[in-house]
Amino acid sequence: MTRFDQEKWDRKYAVGPLSEQVSRVVLAYQHLIPTTGKALDVAGGAGRHGVWLAKRGLDVTIVDVSAEGLKQATERALDAGVSITTLCRDLDRGLPEGKWDLIFSILFFDRRLFSDFRQALAPGGRLVVIQPTKTNATRHAKPPERFLPEDTELPELVEGLDIIFYETGWLHEGRFDAVLVAESPNLKS
Repeated sequence: MTRFDQEKWDRKYAVGPLSEQVSRVVLAYQHLIPTTGKALDVAGGAGRHGVWLAKRGLDVTIVDVSAEGLKQATERALDAGVSITTLCRDLDRGLPEGKWDLIFSILFFDRRLFSDFRQALAPGGRLVVIQPTKTNATRHAKPPERFLPEDTELPELVEGLDIIFYETGWLHEGRFDAVLVAESPNLKS
């Protein structure tokens, strides 16, 4: 991501959170999302999902390129009475260090991060990705097609993880989304 991208997102968040509510797609699949352990909310912006994850019992770190979005996430967490950690980081540099019981990514897609996801999951950890696919571009101009995976691409990107759930379709918010839940093998000695 460039400095231009960071400034663009800071400007977008400066006019207010992009959305206040937890996504209906996330709520529809919440039974697949852990409620304990360390969670990484990838490109979590103003924290609408990160704070929700923290309220469910997870120890949440939100990583995002926008300092303004993360400031809002911190305020949102204080208002909700939960604690979160924020990390302003360009994801072109990869994920933050650590092992995560949950890696959560919604509406952010970078193929290069999927190998990082595999490496960063703790044994038995879950990866949850909710992402519009190229079919979405047949009805919606945003996000642009160049930022979208093929409809069947996400399972191909998680080699080495066990796929727990995968679905695509015109789901709960009028987007053609792919929902992927995959798990790191639980290495028992």
